Amino acid sequence: MKHAAIMILLFVGGLFTETSFAADSDCVQNPRRVKACSHLLYRMMQLPDQTGAQMRCICVEDFQAFLQQPSSDVAQIRQRMDRRQLEAELGMELEPILRILRRED
Repeated sequence: MKHAAIMILLFVGGLFTETSFAADSDCVQNPRRVKACSHLLYRMMQLPDQTGAQMRCICVEDFQAFLQQPSSDVAQIRQRMDRRQLEAELGMELEPILRILRRED
């Protein structure tokens, strides 16, 4: 009986782990991210590729650098290159996400 209870707890715990991973996979984040995001922001939003608004999360730390004003011309060029690369990897423009993070939407 005791072993059966432990097996049930392990099974249920596995379901919660899979469910939380599935929810995080809907987050807008850097596709190259390997560690869990420590700063998630949940918002009801409609991204350009969606037909209606839905609850999504954004990994804030992956976009933080794009909210900063570059300190030099070289830094500005690097930021622009990083932004274009991330947009290509995500298959979408970053501006709608940055507007949400700036609290403009």
